[in-house]
Amino acid sequence: MDDNLKVQFFDELFDIFSNQKDGWYAFYADYSSGKVHWSSELMNYFGMPQRVMDNNEALDKYISLIHPDDYEKYTDAVKDMFDGKTDSLIVSYRIKNKFGKYTTVSTYSQFKRDELGRPLFYAGYVVNYEKHDMVEPTTGLYTVKVLMTHLEELVSGNKSFFLLLFSIRNFTSINTKYGYVIGNQLLHEVAEIALSYRNGALVYRLEGTKFALLKDFDDDNANVNEYAQKTFNHIKNQLKSGINIDDHLIKLDIFGGGVNSTDNSVSTNTIYTSALYALSKSKEAGMTELNILNTSSVNETREKLYVLNEIRESVLNSYNGFYLVYQPIFSSDERKLVSMESLLRWRGESYGEIMPNTFIEWLEKDPVFYDLGIWILETALETAKPIINIKPDFIVNVNLAYPQLERDEFENDLKIVIEKSKVNPKNIRLELTERCRLLDKNLLIHRMEFIKSLGIQTSLDDFGTGYSAINLLFELPTNQIKIDKEFIKNIETEKPKQIMLKAITDCARILNAHVCIEGIESKEMADYICSNYNITSLQGYYFSKPVEIETFMDNIGKWL
Repeated sequence: MDDNLKVQFFDELFDIFSNQKDGWYAFYADYSSGKVHWSSELMNYFGMPQRVMDNNEALDKYISLIHPDDYEKYTDAVKDMFDGKTDSLIVSYRIKNKFGKYTTVSTYSQFKRDELGRPLFYAGYVVNYEKHDMVEPTTGLYTVKVLMTHLEELVSGNKSFFLLLFSIRNFTSINTKYGYVIGNQLLHEVAEIALSYRNGALVYRLEGTKFALLKDFDDDNANVNEYAQKTFNHIKNQLKSGINIDDHLIKLDIFGGGVNSTDNSVSTNTIYTSALYALSKSKEAGMTELNILNTSSVNETREKLYVLNEIRESVLNSYNGFYLVYQPIFSSDERKLVSMESLLRWRGESYGEIMPNTFIEWLEKDPVFYDLGIWILETALETAKPIINIKPDFIVNVNLAYPQLERDEFENDLKIVIEKSKVNPKNIRLELTERCRLLDKNLLIHRMEFIKSLGIQTSLDDFGTGYSAINLLFELPTNQIKIDKEFIKNIETEKPKQIMLKAITDCARILNAHVCIEGIESKEMADYICSNYNITSLQGYYFSKPVEIETFMDNIGKWL
């Protein structure tokens, strides 16, 4: 086939290809003729002098456009392909377009040889991420969408890698003090610092002020965690020394979390969620070092990821392995059953019973948690129906987590679930877990008012101590508070706890909010609480542990 026919054939194929994917630039190198054929889009975007060029001239020209910091990575990958170490080229880098601006791209290509090992052709495409909103405009870094693609590539290629996440502390105050223009300039400078210390890693801008670095390793390298910690410390120290913008020296502090992955049987979503979890725990604990998930041993890390991966897959597999247990709640006056709290459990074939404190906070970081929350509510309402038929004023308590409340579709989905269940809203109480207080207060108030407008009651779970706890009573439109069991531990002998509980219960009474005391473990404790404080209901092991619904129904006769 002569060059003109090849160009015509190539153009026809590219027209079909480009109609499907804008910003994907095809190319073809024919070793029988020694020519490279660029698509017109690639030629125009990067300013190539001709559509058809000699192989060596084309390669030299293309390589000359690559960012100096990415030059070695690209040329090493090309050399490995030409030397026969690989038969493909998959590499991400920055390259200068015809306007002199560096843009982030990836090359995906195949190198074919004949039966004697001689090169036949090399063909593939260059993906321009800026054409796909895959580059975040403020920083010029990859987005989370690209991160997930790169994670998939590493897992499918059975590569070991480290995913490092870091975020800026108190960035809202910086935007407030200096304005969003300087705030965006700071984010750009943070990106440049991360790039300067990446040591071969790919760098990404995630949501908010989160950044990520992803570095692959050839084997199960014992120094991977050391690399991650050193990289994090370099970035942290550079930011603490300050960034100078418009004569303002602005010092930043970061917190970080990460996961060392050495096994391709764990899904990319599990790995990413685990890194987010490690990051959030670092923030909560005020850690100064990088929080690496289960750093005590590689085997422990693997085992943890295996368990979490199976739990996550259970959500996607029709919630297989998940089930609910129910703990009864009794009136403080007659000690009769008035409601029950629905609690999530998980049991798997490989790992047996896994308690929720092992996985709930982790799973909350994953988008699948929202669907699990809907399933919990639907299941609890369906289970409560026979009890409501026996006792019309019976209430079923269901926990809500902050990832549910922050979703835009929450209100509409809640209405749909209640309507489908045909359970009267007056028989439903939604408990807001302690972590719901991480939400913006105005959003939290709005959600609680919406729930109230449906006729559903709300409860503040794990109610704490101090002024901030009492202040919540005045700020949030709740029907009930549940006093955490740790607060009443040894209350008979601890005067400060006695004073605080009286203040809380008196405030609740003034505001017409019920008070439920959790953690009742003995008759003596129940009697003491009921004799000394204005409370409404009791819950704890003295009455019953959380049980499956069959056991609950077996006992309902003696509880009513």
